Amino acid sequence: MRALLNYIQFRTGHSSRILGVLLMGLLGGLSAVQAQVQTEMRVFNDSFISPSFEATQKTNYQFVGAQVKSNATSDDSFKMNVSGGLALGAPLMNYLNISEFYFEAKQEGDHAFVIGRKRMLWSELDARWDLGVWEPVFEWNPLSPERQGLTGLFYQVDRPSFSILLFASPFFIPDQGPSFEIEDGEFKKGNPWFRRPPESIRIFQEATKIEYNLQTPDQAKIVFQNSYGMKLSFGDPQGFKTQLAYTYKPANQLAIGFDGGLSVGDPEPKGIVDLQPQVFYHSLMGADLTYRINRVRFGISGLYDRPSQDQIFESKWSHSVYEDAVLVSPFVEWSNGPWGLSLQHLQVQGGKATEVGGMVDQLPKSNRMPLSIRYPYQEAQQLSLITNFGFGKDRRLVSKVSYMHSSRNQFDLIRFSARFRMSALWSFLGEMQLLSAEPANAENQNEIYQYVNNDRLMLGVAYAF
Repeated sequence: MRALLNYIQFRTGHSSRILGVLLMGLLGGLSAVQAQVQTEMRVFNDSFISPSFEATQKTNYQFVGAQVKSNATSDDSFKMNVSGGLALGAPLMNYLNISEFYFEAKQEGDHAFVIGRKRMLWSELDARWDLGVWEPVFEWNPLSPERQGLTGLFYQVDRPSFSILLFASPFFIPDQGPSFEIEDGEFKKGNPWFRRPPESIRIFQEATKIEYNLQTPDQAKIVFQNSYGMKLSFGDPQGFKTQLAYTYKPANQLAIGFDGGLSVGDPEPKGIVDLQPQVFYHSLMGADLTYRINRVRFGISGLYDRPSQDQIFESKWSHSVYEDAVLVSPFVEWSNGPWGLSLQHLQVQGGKATEVGGMVDQLPKSNRMPLSIRYPYQEAQQLSLITNFGFGKDRRLVSKVSYMHSSRNQFDLIRFSARFRMSALWSFLGEMQLLSAEPANAENQNEIYQYVNNDRLMLGVAYAF
C-alpha cells in the first residue's frame, strides 16, 4: 500500500489564494500611496517537447499574463513585483506570483522600516540556488524556481562599514507549487508540473483502485505562524565582506502525514489513502564570506538547518523525520558588463528524510524515496553564462544559459532564457529547459527525476506601458 505514495509531492495549492487575500488587504491600506510602476502584458506559448512526455494529454498551453513591477531605482515608499497568468482552457495552469509587495518608511539617516513582503539577501547560498530554505520560492515550474520574499516587519540600518537587519512576523506563506485538484478521490490530470500518484495498486494479483482524501488544514492555522530573525553584515561590498544571519521560522515546505487501508465494500475493493499537511519549524544559521577584486567576485556561503523534532502529527499518521543539515556553496563570478560568467558548487551533508509511523512499520521496507524531503537535491555544480548587449537606443538582448550537473543525484539540467527588446514597448521572450536524470530512491533523494520528461520550450511577446 505504501508504494502508491511514491510520486506525491505536496506544495500547498492554496498559497496563491492566501497571497491574494493579503494583497487585497495591503492594496486597501495603501490605496492613497502613489508608486512608479511598469505594467507589462504578455502572450506566450508553453510547449512540452520531449517525445516521452506523458504527464497530460495536451503538450501546448497558451497564456495571457501580466507583470506589475516597481522601478528599482525609484524613491517610492510603496514597491511591488507581482505577475500572473491565465492558461486558456487549462485552469490548473493559472498562476499568481507575488514576489514582493511592501511599504518602506525611511527614517532620518540610515534607518528604515519595511512592512510587507520583501526579498532580502539572507543567504548567498539560498539565493543563488533558489532552494527555498530561507526564503520561500515560486515553483509553478519546479525546474525554474523563483525566490520570493518573507512577509512581515523589517527594520534595517545601513552604514558604510556594517548593516543590521531585524525581522519579525505573525504571518507565514509557504512555497507556491503546481496547482492540483482532487475529484471523486482522484487527482485530475490537468497540470504537467504536478506529478499525479498511481491510480491503482496490485493486491492479490489484481489491480485495485486508489481513492485519495486530502485533509486540508484551516488556512488560518497555516498563515498565522510566528517567525523572527536577524542579520549582521560587516565590510566593504567592493572588497572583503562577511555576513552572519539567524532565523527561527516555519519551514517553507509543509510536512505530509499519511494513513490508509483497504475498503472491501461494494461494488469492488479499493484502497483508501488519507493525506494531512502540517507546518513544522526549523532554525537556520548562515554565514557568508565574499571578496571582490576588480571584475571578479568569489566567496563561500554556508547554512546550518536544524528542523524541530516537535510532534506535529497524531500517532496514527506516518510521516518523515528530518536530520539536521549543513549546506556549503563556494562560488566565483566575473562580469565586464556585456558578459558575465559564474561557477558554483553545492554540497548538502545530512538532511536525510526517514519515514516513521504505523504504515511504515507494518509494510516491508522498500528502496523508494520518502513522501516528503527537505531539499530538491543534495549535490550539484552549475556553470552560467549571462549576456547583456545593447543595439542602439532601445534595442537590447539579455540572455542566460546554465548547465547544472549532479553526480550524487544523477541528473543534468540545461536552462536557457532570452529577452530581445525591439523597442521601448515591445519585447520577444524565450525559455528552454532540457533534463536528463536517473530514478530517485531512498539513497538518491531528489525532486528532479519526476520531471525528466518535461523538456520545455516557451516563446512569447510582451508589451510594456
